[in-house]
Amino acid sequence: MDGRSRKRNGDGVPISEEQLRSKEVMYQAQMEIQERKRQLNMTNNRPTPVLALRPQPISSHTAKLNRAEAAVFIARQVSQREDKMKEIRERLAASSTLAALTKKAPAGLPLKKESIPIEKEVPVAAPVEEEKPVVAEKFEYKPFLDPRLKVKGAAREKRSTFNFHTKGEFETLANKQRQQARLEKLQSKIADTAQSTGISSAVRLAMVTPAIQDTAAQEIPEVEWWDEIVLGRADYDAIPSSSEPISKRYVTTITDLIEHPVQLKPPNESAQQCLKAYLTKKEMKKIRRQNRKETLKEKQEKIRLGLEKPPEPKIKMSNLMRVLGNEAIQDPTKMEEHAKKQAAERQAKHQQANQDRKLTKEEKAAKKTKKISEDTSAGVHVAVYKVKSLSHPGKKFKVEVNAKQLQMTGVIVFHNLINLVVVEGGPKQQKSYKNLMMNRIKWGDEIIGQKKDVEDRDVPGERNECHLVWEGMVQKRAFQELRSIAATSEKNAREILDKHGVAHYWDLAYSTTILNPDQEV
Repeated sequence: MDGRSRKRNGDGVPISEEQLRSKEVMYQAQMEIQERKRQLNMTNNRPTPVLALRPQPISSHTAKLNRAEAAVFIARQVSQREDKMKEIRERLAASSTLAALTKKAPAGLPLKKESIPIEKEVPVAAPVEEEKPVVAEKFEYKPFLDPRLKVKGAAREKRSTFNFHTKGEFETLANKQRQQARLEKLQSKIADTAQSTGISSAVRLAMVTPAIQDTAAQEIPEVEWWDEIVLGRADYDAIPSSSEPISKRYVTTITDLIEHPVQLKPPNESAQQCLKAYLTKKEMKKIRRQNRKETLKEKQEKIRLGLEKPPEPKIKMSNLMRVLGNEAIQDPTKMEEHAKKQAAERQAKHQQANQDRKLTKEEKAAKKTKKISEDTSAGVHVAVYKVKSLSHPGKKFKVEVNAKQLQMTGVIVFHNLINLVVVEGGPKQQKSYKNLMMNRIKWGDEIIGQKKDVEDRDVPGERNECHLVWEGMVQKRAFQELRSIAATSEKNAREILDKHGVAHYWDLAYSTTILNPDQEV
């Protein structure tokens, strides 16, 4: 056993090393508390009594040391001090050894076998300053000081000086920001264009698609994949012979079924409009009665509140005695004239209201124009008619005036061989004009060259005819108004239409004219 643990205290009880350590810790804690109290008193500028500076006795019986315990405690402190001094000496020795090793030695001169007198002066090397050994600071143990805490001095803080910017610094920064904004805008524009044109999807597809290897390195297949689907095998030996009937060669792979594509609506087709809900006459009469009732009720309410004057009694010959009473008895002739006068005023007021509700000529024309006009933004309907002759003034007038009244655009080309009528408009306009050209005007009753119609079919002569060459839809109008032009030749007629980009109308009509009736399309 250790000699320290065998020592005894004054009562003859042996003292262990653990008990000594606990007493030492208690003593140091008591001293720290006393030092902390003293510092608090100094910061508060309070005078500390002399008695308070002395350490207070510890109430615990374990804090009281006898001679043996004090000796052990002192020996422990001395040993700790010796260990610290030994550590400091080792550090100093290590630093001095390092300085001696780093000291530069003077360079030696090479010597030969024979001694040669040296005439020139040898430069004396400058003395090398020996590095002073690093002396460690004196170690001082301060149990009541925490080196991590730093006390801020009372020195004044350094004032901030002016920070001047160089000329053009902010201009350069603004230009960089503008360039960055333009670059981002350009990138977004490129991305939108790539997305709208499908380039981005193609690029992504190319990135996903594996790279194609060299064609020479690829193996040549025994059978192409599209033939393999039909043959059902991986070689061309399965091709049936030509002697077999066609219906039995590829019974399992080729069938008579047809795959129909999905029917899609055209993009310029207008949405289907819902039909309006029309009321019956009985329902309309009921609604009018309800409206009149509401209006009369509102008027009576205003009269009751005094906002309006009550109307004069409506005097008629049938209620004259009932309304006027004694006044009618006293002077019946005067009251009768009064009743007739009121009836005449009411009739005149009613007729004036009807006259005010009538539309003027300008309003009627605008209403008719609005009813006839159609929206052709989604597409323009075009019809091309071919007439043998338009020499009859009545029929020529109908063709021109009806097209203008329907607000249609186009051209009427007069020629000796054929007369071409091209009209553009909406579907309702085309329907009305087609009815005029094909049904209302009796082209067959006219003999070409005569002013009067002849209904008798037995009369000899060339009859007039009208044919619908083509009708359909185009994207936009080719003409701004309806014009009538006389052409001197076929070339001139084609040039008239070619100016508006519709020369093919004349080509189609002219080709059907020179062909035989059996060959007409």
